[in-house]
Amino acid sequence: MSRVVTDSGMNDSAAPLWLPEPARMFPEQPYRDLLAIGGVTEPVSWVQKWKTQLAHLSPAPTAHPSLLWGGWLPLLERCRQLVDSGQRHVFGLNGPIGAGKSTLLALITRLARELDLPIAVASIDDLYLPWTERKQAMAGNPFGVLRGPPGSHDPALAQAAIAQWRRGGTLVLPRFDKRLRQGEGDRCGQWQGEPQLLLLDGWLLGCREVSEATLQALLSNESYAAEKRFAGTHSATADRLISPIPTGLSAEEQAWLPIWNCHLKSYQPLWQELSALWQLRPQRWSLARRWRFQAEARQRRLSGSALPMERLEGLVRSCLYSLPPNWYQNLSAEAVILLDSRRRCLWSGPGPQADLHPQSALESSSATG
Repeated sequence: MSRVVTDSGMNDSAAPLWLPEPARMFPEQPYRDLLAIGGVTEPVSWVQKWKTQLAHLSPAPTAHPSLLWGGWLPLLERCRQLVDSGQRHVFGLNGPIGAGKSTLLALITRLARELDLPIAVASIDDLYLPWTERKQAMAGNPFGVLRGPPGSHDPALAQAAIAQWRRGGTLVLPRFDKRLRQGEGDRCGQWQGEPQLLLLDGWLLGCREVSEATLQALLSNESYAAEKRFAGTHSATADRLISPIPTGLSAEEQAWLPIWNCHLKSYQPLWQELSALWQLRPQRWSLARRWRFQAEARQRRLSGSALPMERLEGLVRSCLYSLPPNWYQNLSAEAVILLDSRRRCLWSGPGPQADLHPQSALESSSATG
């Protein structure tokens, strides 16, 4: 990465000056490369076109300008490119809990409607198992949660639905309402349609299981110089091998890591359906906890229904510790959007250009900071 911008301010030394203020928070060349992924070859005229379109949009988007220009509009251009291909595609968006994925999906839905783009949006939450099955699947887990970790979803259902849709059929997916059952959530019917693109989001989207030998090596905290040399300096496997066990895990939570890892295998066929995968990545993984608590407070104010604090804490821990980020979130993403503590875009560009080394300035080795 050409530079790292801290939470405290905007560094415009390498920023794209043609972007509207105050969006100029990120380096220009990776951003140009990101726009090119979506087929944008003239960034200046592209900005002018969108400024005109957004001026007529009422109400105006509430996203911070850096995120709107650095993330959401490039993502929409990539979606448009896939729609224009004439084939049916699944676009994956990975992001931690509380990162603003639901807000993004609402904005994308709105803009897609304005542009007459046949896009459907869904969340990995929509794939949660029905209530009774989910309680059985999550029984006895150390976080005391009934949703969140691998094993609480039905990825095979989504894969079958997508396969039928890609053969020319109607896309039929369940819907999930997290306000039901005192905040634990449950299915609330289904959605069906015939879009050209499905935008699917989730905190574990694209995460891949590690081998049993690698996981045991990580859990034993041994030294793995030989394996690191074998894996290659910049590979995801090498990153895992030099990442310590996240601090704060109880013995019982550590004992369950192989179980979560095993559950993750059943998600891989669904990940194979993704035509593209973009990642919202926090500057520090500890930010996810703050964001999720903020989101729950908003839900409590708006609907009066939310998880009790102790259950919310368990849910947050489960999404940070069932798949420790340094072991599972170094994805082979097409694009990465780096967020600061206020969910502003600090860096956006092609995934291979992003510095995702687990000991970099972008994150700590602990999921809690």
